[in-house]
Amino acid sequence: MDPEAVFPLDLKTGKKSLMTEAVRHFDITEWADYVRNTVSNDQHKLMQAHLQGVCSKCERVKGLLSKFAAICSREASYEIPRFAEQQVKAMIGLARAPRRSALQRVWASLVYDSVNDPQPVGVRGTHQINRQVLFHAGDYSVDLRFEHEKGSASMVLVGQIANQKAPDELLANLPVILVAGNREVTRSISNTFGEFQLEYVPESDLRLLVPLESKGQELEVQLGKTPQL
Repeated sequence: MDPEAVFPLDLKTGKKSLMTEAVRHFDITEWADYVRNTVSNDQHKLMQAHLQGVCSKCERVKGLLSKFAAICSREASYEIPRFAEQQVKAMIGLARAPRRSALQRVWASLVYDSVNDPQPVGVRGTHQINRQVLFHAGDYSVDLRFEHEKGSASMVLVGQIANQKAPDELLANLPVILVAGNREVTRSISNTFGEFQLEYVPESDLRLLVPLESKGQELEVQLGKTPQL
């Protein structure tokens, strides 16, 4: 047997090691550097020789890290849509913003409620209860649709904000905040069309707040005054 194969030279000291590289397993950090090609040439040769010695344990670790590195490489090339980036940044900014607002409060008035419409035959027997309401607040309208599955504790609120006097006004990235008393329940961000969606558990004294920073106003919709589903 070749003594050099049993007692290989230590590349740092030039002396023969009493432990073969086949026995000394490399740790996960070393294999992470290996698959990213950040190890030295000498280290790379040692690790490659270790794999050629049929070390199933290190081969498995190296294989997993190679797959992970490939996934990271693909993720780095993925371009996040600008609208998604803007919405996330807006939500982070809102989370850091103080609760109290110095904006002029504009209270919304109810102009339409679908519960007052005659119910078609068979509607009351369905599993889902829907209700639509329309509010006016200054120059703006707030169209809301409530959806509730029978037996579910939560409710889905889908809405849209629009400027009645200037329909072409873009109302994207507006914060839409649902509060109960002085406590925030949940919030969302409007899309390009002024649409938003919230999911919450119904409770008393619910209000919807929509700050319009550019107008110096904040719309307030008092949902607690409307009939419950």
